[in-house]
Amino acid sequence: DDSSTSSSRARRRTKFHAATSCSNLVEAFPSGFEVTLTSSNSLSERRKVMPLADYVREHVLATEVMPDSKSNETWYLFGETYTEKWKALLDGYVLPPCQTCEIEGATALAFGIGGVGSGVQWHVHGPGFSESVHGRKHWVLYPPKKTVAEFHKDNSSRAWMEETYMDMVRAEGEDGRSLPWECTLEEGEMIYFPDMWWHATINLDRYTVFVSSFTTEHNIGQ
Repeated sequence: DDSSTSSSRARRRTKFHAATSCSNLVEAFPSGFEVTLTSSNSLSERRKVMPLADYVREHVLATEVMPDSKSNETWYLFGETYTEKWKALLDGYVLPPCQTCEIEGATALAFGIGGVGSGVQWHVHGPGFSESVHGRKHWVLYPPKKTVAEFHKDNSSRAWMEETYMDMVRAEGEDGRSLPWECTLEEGEMIYFPDMWWHATINLDRYTVFVSSFTTEHNIGQ
């Protein structure tokens, strides 16, 4: 019944939250387990391989991404988590309540970890959901028909939010630029991003874990 299903989902969420904590995540993988990192600029065009434990220690816990950091030189774990070992971990994730999430093989999961100030500069892709499993994450978004305020693909998303965005707020729309939609996801909260909406993100806490569920509901019935 609905109550037992709800209880089962709650237990799975609690278990996944514990498994992905800072103290447990690295231990869930073999010693020396390597991950593929991407640059955090708009195109995520660069790749780097390093042990997961080193990434968490050096790039997440010990590093804060500052406004003057270059996103093409800032390494980020997100999206390159499709191996069998990652799938074994993500099998414990509770999918969002959506139409395509109930269809086997119609949802692709991507796991991410970032530290304070990390995030991805403005970019677009298909639709889906993103949940902050640990820590908080700030989002800014523009609908497809809106013009995104100017940005450089290799500057950090933090620079855009703390400099360009604040200039726009001070101008109060008099310069013709539209303010983006925005929200902060608290731990355990989720956002839906529609198809081809521009968005940029910034992680607000020292250890932020998030899971994105990329869906195909815009193709159903076509």
